[in-house]
Amino acid sequence: MTKSGRGLLCAALLGVGACGPTGGPEATADRSYAEGRYQQALAGYAPLVEAQPSPRLWAKVGATALHLGQLREAAAAYLALAQSGPERSDEAIDGLEQVIVSAERRRDNVALEEAVGALRSISPSYPLGRHALNLVELADGPVAPSDFAAALAAATEARIVDSLLVRQAAALAADGECAGAVPLFQAVGRRAGRSGSAVAEAGLVDCFFRLGTALLPSAPDSAESWFRNAAGLDPTTPLGRAAMIGLGDARARQGDLVGAALAYQTVLSSGDRTDSLSGVAGAKLNALVSADVPDSLSTGMP
Repeated sequence: MTKSGRGLLCAALLGVGACGPTGGPEATADRSYAEGRYQQALAGYAPLVEAQPSPRLWAKVGATALHLGQLREAAAAYLALAQSGPERSDEAIDGLEQVIVSAERRRDNVALEEAVGALRSISPSYPLGRHALNLVELADGPVAPSDFAAALAAATEARIVDSLLVRQAAALAADGECAGAVPLFQAVGRRAGRSGSAVAEAGLVDCFFRLGTALLPSAPDSAESWFRNAAGLDPTTPLGRAAMIGLGDARARQGDLVGAALAYQTVLSSGDRTDSLSGVAGAKLNALVSADVPDSLSTGMP
C-alpha cells in the first residue's frame, strides 16, 4: 500500500482507534474494516485482542461487532476499552450509547441490560434519559433501583409513571421480593384511587397473603397483620377468603381462639359452603369447638 493510501485508510479508522502497525494481521483487519468486510475484520481483531489486549484493539472490536449487530460483544468490548484505557472512557460511552440504541430498536433486552450495566460501571451518574424507560419496558425482571429511578424521572405522563410502578412491583413480586413490591403497589393505589388500580390492588393482595404465609410459623402476630390487610382489600374472592383463613390461623397460634373462630366463620358465611375453602374453614372451626387446636394450622390456596 502506498503512503497516501495508508493515510486514507487510517482516516477511515480514526473512529475505531486509528491504524495499527504497518503490515501484519492488524493492518489486514484494518483494510477489511475500511472496505466494509466486518466479519473478516472481526476475525482478524479477535485473536489479537485475546493475545495482547489494548485500548486500540478493544475499540476496533467494539466498532466492528456493532456493525455486525453483535451487540453483547460490542458492549463487552467498549467496557474493556474503558477499563484498559480510562482516558478513552468518553469514547467507550459513545459506543455504548450506540449499542443501547440498537438494542432498543431490536428489542433485545439482554443486550440492553448489559450495555446499560457497562455504562453504569464506567459512569455511575451518566443520565440514561429515555433509555431507562425502554430498559424497564423490555426487562424480564426487576431493574436496578438506580435504573428504575431514572425511568421515573424520564416519564412525562402520569399513566407512564403508573405503568412503571406496576411493572417494577410485579417483577419484584414474581422474584419473591414482596417486601419491595408492596410500597410500589401502594403508591399506585394512592395515585390512581381505588377504582383505577385493579391490577395494583390484585398484586397487593397477593403479596399481603404471601408475606403472611411466610411469617405464620415464626411470627403469627406479624402474619395476622398481613392477612388482615389482604382480607380487608379483597374479602370475597378465593384469595381474600384464604387470607381470612390465614388470619384465623394466626390468631389461633397466639391463643386467641375466639378471634380465630370468628375468622373461620367469616369464610363460611362469605361463600359457597360446599367449596374447598369452606371445607378448610369448617374443619378448623370444628377443631376449635372440640378444643383440639392442631399445631399444624396452615393456610393455602386449594
